[in-house]
Amino acid sequence: MAHLYVNSRGTPWRKHSYSAGNTFDQCPYKYFLQKVLGWRERDNKGRFLFGKALEESIQFHHDHGGEGAVEDFKRRWAVHQEDGNISYTDQEKNWENCGIMGTDMIKLYVAVQPTLPIPLGGRSVFQREYAKEVFPGDPNYGDIEDAGKLDIVTYVEPYHEKLPKIEWKPEWGVVRSVIVDIKTSALDFPEQPGMAALDTQLRRYSWLSGIRDVSLLWFVKNSVAAPKKGTQITFIEPRGSYAAGTEAIVAKIDGDYLWIVPSEFMVLEMDKAQGRKADKLDQTDEAKQRAQNWLDQFAAVVPLTSVTRQRLQFNAGRVSEQSANDAGRIAARQIVGIVNAWKNNEWPDTFGIRYPKDDRNDSFFRAFSLGDEAYKKANFTKSDEKAFDDLFQEDTQ
Repeated sequence: MAHLYVNSRGTPWRKHSYSAGNTFDQCPYKYFLQKVLGWRERDNKGRFLFGKALEESIQFHHDHGGEGAVEDFKRRWAVHQEDGNISYTDQEKNWENCGIMGTDMIKLYVAVQPTLPIPLGGRSVFQREYAKEVFPGDPNYGDIEDAGKLDIVTYVEPYHEKLPKIEWKPEWGVVRSVIVDIKTSALDFPEQPGMAALDTQLRRYSWLSGIRDVSLLWFVKNSVAAPKKGTQITFIEPRGSYAAGTEAIVAKIDGDYLWIVPSEFMVLEMDKAQGRKADKLDQTDEAKQRAQNWLDQFAAVVPLTSVTRQRLQFNAGRVSEQSANDAGRIAARQIVGIVNAWKNNEWPDTFGIRYPKDDRNDSFFRAFSLGDEAYKKANFTKSDEKAFDDLFQEDTQ
């Protein structure tokens, strides 16, 4: 039977994935180290642990009728409180900050979930697995499957307002299937409608599953510091004309309350009403009163507890048949390359150090290409017999 490679336990491996293919395309040597020899990074990165806890609490929300997700996240995150080996990004800073971020993100999700095509009541299936043999019957590449574990597959009414508008055909059934991929990031996702359909991972999932509607549930990590004038915030509960999930701008801080306006332009209008002296805002009592009068007319006052600096974006798109098939062709090309690399024992080190291929921040580059033994010892482990099977259950998320 055909296989991709034989791992160090002597087991032929026949399961390919999106993430494994990305690793091979980035650097065959890295793929060899990770998949064939069994080297892996230690489970000490805050962003991975945070993302896992967030996803599991979202699933908890759906499994328990929309109740208890905030408390569930707090329980899951509390497990890591005393772990001094976790590394955090500059944005995350530490365990406490991540706890505040995650709590607010879950509150935000709970508030907006009813408006999303991610329904309760068993119509959202979590961790749905798909697999497809890429070269059926081929003597060289047959029996090798491309596999993916999808965060969520949902079943919604065909004309949900958050999905691309299409003319739904009766023969397609009474519900519309949607792939939802959950991501956390320090960067915003492009706001343009339909962009999710161009995501390479979602295109691959579409090819695997046959589901054409794909979406990203995108959580943006922001500072947990108190907001300032000009800070963008998101409502985690409805207040006046602002629905939960609505984004707005802070115009003024007043103790435990904020004066909120819909846009940055409105802040400029407030400043215009206050007036300037030279290059600075006029700070006379009369000028400040003019600004307050403007706020009384155009701004809303809300408690600080009703908003967060964290963001939640939802973007849905529809993958064309050609785009999905192109994703399948990419999987086929990768499988051919991996099989031939194994047969010929050729795993070239293609790491680079400058644009457009700068891999200097890659942990495998530092540990193995640069030969930083101290870093390797601190950040990598080689799978033992017990953990080996877990390692080779492809990380397709």
